[in-house]
Amino acid sequence: MLELIVGLEDIAGYDGAWRPLRNESSLLRERIREIREREARLDDLLMIALVGGSGVGKSTLLNAIAGDELAEASEFRPCTSVPTVFHPPGARLDLGSWRCVSGTALERLVIIDTPDSDTIVREHRETVIEVLAKCDLIMLCGSQEKYLDEATWSLLRPLRGERTLVCVETKAHRGKSVRDHWLERLEEEGFEIDDYFRVCALRTLDRKLGGNGPRGDEFDWPRLEDYLMYALNRERIRRIKRSNAAGLVKRTLATLDERVAAKGVALDALETDVNERAAALAQAAAALLERNLFSEPHLWTFALGREVSLRTKGVVGTLFRIVETLRSLPARAAGWLPWPTRKSSGRHAAALLADGQPFEAQAALVGDAILESYAEAQSAVRLELAQAEFDVAKIQDGAPAFQDDVNRRITRVLTGPARERLVRHAARITAWPISILADVPPLAFIAFAGYLVVSDFFTGQVRGAAFFIHATAVLAIVLGVELLALSLLMRLCAWRARRGATRDLFNAMTGQVEAFLPERRAIDEARALLARLEELAP
Repeated sequence: MLELIVGLEDIAGYDGAWRPLRNESSLLRERIREIREREARLDDLLMIALVGGSGVGKSTLLNAIAGDELAEASEFRPCTSVPTVFHPPGARLDLGSWRCVSGTALERLVIIDTPDSDTIVREHRETVIEVLAKCDLIMLCGSQEKYLDEATWSLLRPLRGERTLVCVETKAHRGKSVRDHWLERLEEEGFEIDDYFRVCALRTLDRKLGGNGPRGDEFDWPRLEDYLMYALNRERIRRIKRSNAAGLVKRTLATLDERVAAKGVALDALETDVNERAAALAQAAAALLERNLFSEPHLWTFALGREVSLRTKGVVGTLFRIVETLRSLPARAAGWLPWPTRKSSGRHAAALLADGQPFEAQAALVGDAILESYAEAQSAVRLELAQAEFDVAKIQDGAPAFQDDVNRRITRVLTGPARERLVRHAARITAWPISILADVPPLAFIAFAGYLVVSDFFTGQVRGAAFFIHATAVLAIVLGVELLALSLLMRLCAWRARRGATRDLFNAMTGQVEAFLPERRAIDEARALLARLEELAP
């Protein structure tokens, strides 16, 4: 029972966006309060309500149980307008203006005579409802003339399974009993009867008022007295109250299942659709990034050129480093200045590729086109949520979380596999074998030219200025061809690195991107509580 109550409290505490569950919270909290109150007074007195239509003998039955004329009785007109409460001496009862009478007949029971349940007086009917809310056991009174009382049954139907019910045929005589037909009809209505007593309350009252002993023509009266005085002991009272509390819990769960669970079927399809939209948005964002950011060759050439410059060796490598420094000087100078372009996605991406560290802490790689795509998809998602009875006003905007998540994913790609590819390519380009092969032609030409100059010196010949001009031109051509070849090789490697990084980008965006995160949390929260409700349901 405690686990059920705790589970209901979890559901009652829901204040999320799904209206069908949130609308039941107040009623559920009221039910939980009632259940806890009933659990708290398991050892208290048993409250018994005498309920029935006008003239069935409720007041006479109370008088017969008490052995005194406590309640005014009439066979032809309603007499009870205020409940008469028969209770043990010293009992502390908070029953307002109800008429309370103490007596020693029953030490553990409180018996309440209620107004007629088929009355046309609204106040009387409301009083009966108030008594039913407080009672633990209902004695449904009826006679051969009136026992199929729809007005009474309409009050009892909401309490099916929540109160122990006993039937009392109050005006029994030697004729045929209505027991079988009455119980059959009650069973059809879904009522479970704990016991059935057939008595003649008026005859018993007359006998008790006359001071006479029990007689053999009072039908089930001895068994009814035994039931009230002995069968309803402390342990039986606890079982009845626990059974009533359990019935109230089951009824509450059944009500929730009827009102909420049926609507929860649509949440599965809604969650699937939102996840599909999130996956499609992630791929669309990857395509936009590939077109607008990853397709810029100069970013990759700049980053790879920087890596190559750091690793170059030899004569050609040194010249390449000088040329690369001069070529990238405008871009570096732009980065040193406090211009708005410094925060651009392209410069941030270049810094990530070149240095492996963020250029600025929160620089955005996500462009306006991606955020516009998110806003458009979010509108469609929220329309579906509204159709599924979600209060979209209570759901936060997920665009910032989506933007941050995409930024993180791109940053991981650029600082991880993309940069690793550039480093590998730079290491291959600047490897010793390639550096040596690159230096052989210019060094060989310089050595040959030097040999000619030295040999001419010993023979007394002097080379003219034209020789040196031609030699310098040839050396410049050789170096230029090698630098061009190295630059073309570097651009080819940068292109291959960009292609590989594009694949990494799409792979990174294939996972569960934080798109529509608040919307998915709202759905998950509602589905989790529905699953909890399903676990609690009997």
